[in-house]
Amino acid sequence: MKRNITRRGFLKATSVALAGAALAACRPTKEIVEKEATKIVKETVVVNVPGEKEIVEKETTKIVKETVVVEVTPTPLTGPTNALGVILPADALPLDQQYRLISTGAIGSGLAAWGAQGHSMESMYNHAFEDGMLQEVLTALDKGNNVVPIGCESFKMSEDGMSWDFKLRKELVWSDGKPITADDWVYTLRHSLGNAYDFGWFYYDILNAADVTEGRLPPEQLGIEAVDPYTLRIHTTAPCPHLPALGVWFVLAPRQAYDQFGENWALEPDHYIASGPFKLTKFERGIRYWMELNPTYKGVLRPYFTQIRGELTPTGLPAYIAGDIREYTINMDTPAGEIGIVNANPILRAESHPQPSTSTDYIGFNTLGGEFKPLDNPDVRMALSKAIDKEALMGEIGRGFANPAWGILPPGFPGYAGDQLKTLDPNVYDVEAAKALLAKAGYADGKGFPKFEMWIRAPSPSMLILCQAIQAQWKENLGIQIELHPADYSAFTDMAFTQKKAAIYYVGYMLDYYDPSTFLGVFRTDGGRHPHQDPQYDEFYLKAVSDLDMKKRAEGLVEAEKMLVNSTAYIFLWSTSSTALWPCNLSGWMLEPNADGYQLLGPPTAALWASVGLYWTTSTCRKGLR
Repeated sequence: MKRNITRRGFLKATSVALAGAALAACRPTKEIVEKEATKIVKETVVVNVPGEKEIVEKETTKIVKETVVVEVTPTPLTGPTNALGVILPADALPLDQQYRLISTGAIGSGLAAWGAQGHSMESMYNHAFEDGMLQEVLTALDKGNNVVPIGCESFKMSEDGMSWDFKLRKELVWSDGKPITADDWVYTLRHSLGNAYDFGWFYYDILNAADVTEGRLPPEQLGIEAVDPYTLRIHTTAPCPHLPALGVWFVLAPRQAYDQFGENWALEPDHYIASGPFKLTKFERGIRYWMELNPTYKGVLRPYFTQIRGELTPTGLPAYIAGDIREYTINMDTPAGEIGIVNANPILRAESHPQPSTSTDYIGFNTLGGEFKPLDNPDVRMALSKAIDKEALMGEIGRGFANPAWGILPPGFPGYAGDQLKTLDPNVYDVEAAKALLAKAGYADGKGFPKFEMWIRAPSPSMLILCQAIQAQWKENLGIQIELHPADYSAFTDMAFTQKKAAIYYVGYMLDYYDPSTFLGVFRTDGGRHPHQDPQYDEFYLKAVSDLDMKKRAEGLVEAEKMLVNSTAYIFLWSTSSTALWPCNLSGWMLEPNADGYQLLGPPTAALWASVGLYWTTSTCRKGLR
């Protein structure tokens, strides 16, 4: 279970394409050339001998030209060097043009310069910008979706499986010059969970994390400790093979910043103390934020970009074609006319990159305490599930960008068992059976069934259409009326998951790492996210996920997902995909296809990777696009 990689090894492993290009530039090559050579040649000449002419042979020295094959070692060509000492490739644009532009106008997620909190370890669902490049992260996913050490050099599970040791990088410092040690990592997680972190459930595999987050234990009893200045130990509630993957969102927070400047230090560029490759230099809520290279950074993340700019920008395909925005996504919400333009333009087609499905949308029911009767009745939930024709809705609304979801894991994800889940009773569309179940519960033809609201988190147009279609099917097939309540991230999270006052809710969940636990662990009762308790699922899931026999673990997690579907506490609807567009003059090793053939701007934890391994080239490939 040990992953040990040095800084040099990490850079080598993640920079294959770049290294290959550099070697190609310096490797001796055979070349046909014409060169001059000095040779001694023999020639026959006529010379004057007294009294007669005589033909003789004599040697002479001449300069001749000949065509030969020689080995040529070209002089390495390099581009500019940025503030971290990273040398850009030879075809790179000047440094002042090496920046990533992020649109803060895309506020569907409730993030991107609009959130109330400045650090994602204060609020995952209400923070203003990503910390992945401002603060060092413990681990990350590489292009192959493997967990790799970032703030640490290695990680290793104990023999009994109940703890993990992370050997930290000794060269790391804060931007104020203070060394980063294990105490900083301990402080960060204690401070975060001790302040009722809204993403705290993500860390509930850690010993006492649930009790600390929910205020039953003090932060000092959280299962995290500094064994020595550069060894971090994390204790778990049970053997946890996926524990290093939880580090993908574990980003440092500086104690000295809280002590000096208070809780809002991260929203003040003048007070910002960074530990990652960038530092915050500008922030105007709802308008813009800028990040620039942090010259004190000595970690393994070595971006080419000199800036990350979050700006209010135009939207739509015309803005992308004009270069006003540098990333664009085509999905089921994209106007048909725009898709037609992309398909008809060879440059845009070349800039189009299909993306894998990484999330699943679902409907959940609040079954706690009988507050929303009869949703606590499994027969009622089964009726609501069987009354939805998922395959028909996906075909009509998905436009080729969605697959019906038979469980929480999206197609192509490790452990996906859609063929087995599809035949489970809740996934079988059967109106007559649904009516019979509702009648059995005392609500024949929907008579007497309460009116409920379905809260919808940050809905896109297609999400609203899907919810309206489900609303119509429930009314037509069962005679019940459900009202729709769209809400932003913060309001939805507070109502559905914090107060647990939403009777029915629509939400999506995206993977954080490549293991089934990233999805299945969300539904544990002690996770605190969902207003539903299922001790049987909890017991089975925890036994399966902690099995150190990987084959048995995988089999057990498939059975756990079957239990989740059969609980009818959730109706899994669809897993969506998209096509990403980025300009053809964007280059770098990050864009090389992964093992599955996908070109990505970064793995799911892309706040970190989307600015590493990428740079803008001098290519004129977009010429004529406008």
